[in-house]
Amino acid sequence: MAKKKKQNKRRVMWWALVLSPVIGLFLMLVIASFSKLPDASELANPRSDLATAVLFSDGTLMGQYYRENRIPVAYEQISPNVVNALIATEDERFREHSGVDLKGTARAAIFLGKRGGASTITQQLSKMLFTERADNFFERTFQKFQEWIISARLERQYTKDEIIAMYLNRFDWINQAVGINSAARVYFNTTPDSLRIEEAAMLVGMLKNPALFNPNRSSRVDTVLHRRMVVMDQMRKKGYITTAQYDSLKALPLGLRFQRVDHTEGPAPYFRETLRAKLQALLDSTDAVGKRVFAKPDGTAYDIYTDGLKVYTTIDRRMQAYAEWGLKEHLASELQDDFFKDLSRKKNRPFDSRVNQKEIDAIMSTAVKRSVRFRVLTGKQCGNCERPAAYIEEVMHEGSKHFHCDPAKGGCDSYWPVLSEKEIDKAFETPTPMRVFSWRGEVDTVLSPLDSIRYYKSFLQSGLMSMDPHTGFVKAWVGGIDYKHFQYDHIEQAHRQVGSTFKPFVYATAIREGEQPCHQLPNQKVCFDMPDPQPDWCPENSDNEYGGMVTVEYALANSMNTVTAHLMKKYMPEAVTVLARHMGIKSRLEPVPSLCLGVADLTLSEMTGAFATFANKGVHIEPIIYTRIEDKDGNTIYDMSPKATEALDERTAYIMLKMLKGVVDGAYNPSTGRVVGTGLRLRTSWGARQKYANIKFPTAGKTGTTQNNTDGWFIGITPDLVTGVWTGADDRPVRFSTTEKGQGANSALPIYGYYMNRVYADPTIGISTGDFEAPTEPLGVDLDCRGKARGGPTNGEPDWGN
Repeated sequence: MAKKKKQNKRRVMWWALVLSPVIGLFLMLVIASFSKLPDASELANPRSDLATAVLFSDGTLMGQYYRENRIPVAYEQISPNVVNALIATEDERFREHSGVDLKGTARAAIFLGKRGGASTITQQLSKMLFTERADNFFERTFQKFQEWIISARLERQYTKDEIIAMYLNRFDWINQAVGINSAARVYFNTTPDSLRIEEAAMLVGMLKNPALFNPNRSSRVDTVLHRRMVVMDQMRKKGYITTAQYDSLKALPLGLRFQRVDHTEGPAPYFRETLRAKLQALLDSTDAVGKRVFAKPDGTAYDIYTDGLKVYTTIDRRMQAYAEWGLKEHLASELQDDFFKDLSRKKNRPFDSRVNQKEIDAIMSTAVKRSVRFRVLTGKQCGNCERPAAYIEEVMHEGSKHFHCDPAKGGCDSYWPVLSEKEIDKAFETPTPMRVFSWRGEVDTVLSPLDSIRYYKSFLQSGLMSMDPHTGFVKAWVGGIDYKHFQYDHIEQAHRQVGSTFKPFVYATAIREGEQPCHQLPNQKVCFDMPDPQPDWCPENSDNEYGGMVTVEYALANSMNTVTAHLMKKYMPEAVTVLARHMGIKSRLEPVPSLCLGVADLTLSEMTGAFATFANKGVHIEPIIYTRIEDKDGNTIYDMSPKATEALDERTAYIMLKMLKGVVDGAYNPSTGRVVGTGLRLRTSWGARQKYANIKFPTAGKTGTTQNNTDGWFIGITPDLVTGVWTGADDRPVRFSTTEKGQGANSALPIYGYYMNRVYADPTIGISTGDFEAPTEPLGVDLDCRGKARGGPTNGEPDWGN
């Protein structure tokens, strides 16, 4: 009896030992099922930060705005090689189980994970979508049970193909490559549907530990190659590739074509930053009663960093590349070297000798306070990442006061000491290792921060904007020479004195009021009566030559200040100001006599858009940089409508085009025998000009040079493309010493020439090579002024003007 009782006791203990894990497992599943789990709505619409895609006019990707660089793709857009590698390596029974692989779980428990893990693809997806990082072993164990339940629900909610796509779209491959779409672009510069077997194997191999198997680190190449071989071996074992394929593929190098993802790099960075601000303002806009104009179905605001919008821009991918190349070709290869030589002769370089020390000190002080270094040292920006003062607190650290960039608030967990004003001054005077910009690539050097500021101020800046005058679509936008080092946009942000490029507004006012291109006017000084105690203002010609009679056309082609002043006095500054407003100038304009010579500070965008009015038969269309915005599901949430204004009559616009053609083609002065056109060098190939000149097709244009050679301008007009270029230093006291080098014909016009030669040479663009369309009604004026050049220069080299 005692023996039997003992046996029964052992039997109960054995069953208890066997059943307790099962009961424990069951209880844990019951408890997990009543814990906080995603509901049906969350399962149907899992939260995922999606990047906003910015697209060129042809639909190709220009760039993205994101917190995570993720643009999802459908299962059909993923290469079968990726899917096969994933299943073979991560979940060989994926097509068979219902979210939890019991065989895999048992194997992992028996062999302690040495023969493969227990998590299925669906479980890994559950973890990524719905569970937070566990703080300890017990919390993570409980999360496993939650993931089982979520996985089973996901399998009921989605197809197997959809689960694979969700998983691959969610995974972070590091190096700003979140999701298979970004990973394909970042590591192999391709699309996810074009990934080859060895490429897919490398990416799937990274799933185990992206940091360990980071192919972009030279020290990890062998480790990554071995991991890729393991994945391909799994594909061979499961029948996805043959042994022959495996043997040949494992010998291949990684074949990386790494594309660094950085908002300061890639095409059109200045444009993308301008667009970012405009999109944010648009999406934040409200109506008269304060209601959001653009809101998601749930009433919340769109977020350009997380809501997966698509922005269709007007930028032409080819023309943007030509514009960026043209600017670099002239500045890097030609103009900047001339500028450095000029600056080397100046005592307070880079500042002009006519600038006093007080002005220089004020400029340098402002530059110091705007620098990132100063913002960091004064606690206005985090020390090792771009985070504003909202993340920073002043704390005691290591026995002294420090600034702390708090990661809990979105900062980057860095400490740096609080310095006094005297210590900050010393920091800016102390030589420091740094990497600086040069046209031949970044250079490692040692400079004091103050000297580095002077160094950066020694670079000429430039901007180019090109647009279709008939639609307003901006085709190219180059806001500066290098966005990483110079983030100030010179198309919309910079307001610069426009010089002689303003003169066409004066001449257009005159032509509209009855003036004729062939009407002759005296080349003599004109004076304006000024209020006491100011002296009379009598503008002079840049060449100080006077006397004789010249045609209105000749005066514009030669940019003569005397005739321009005569027209301004006759037709009044107020009328010129009104016309400029109608043609798109929005910046401040003072209706004063000196306006005729371009004393106003305007933007390159304004000037280019205004000149486009001439090519569009007098109708001004505001420049448009994007046409449509879609949400992540492809629904259009905004369509851009052009804003048109009839600024000029068609007759006046056409006459102005004919006169502005004289700037480029030249106009003949019978009294001197000279062919004159400040933009004539665009046509000829004499000397160094041959690389950007030789443009044969109908072109109108206007050069501009401001006082002391501070700003150089050229705006060129063709029947279907208007392009504006500005060149100068960011600080006005930094400039060329001579007009020969500093004039717009030398600093800005060559960039236009380089750009347009490439545009004309590309047959896929289809730019017009014809002439401007004349009005159908008679003009009532003679455009073939007697004395107009008919064969080129008759008295030596043409007068290039300024």
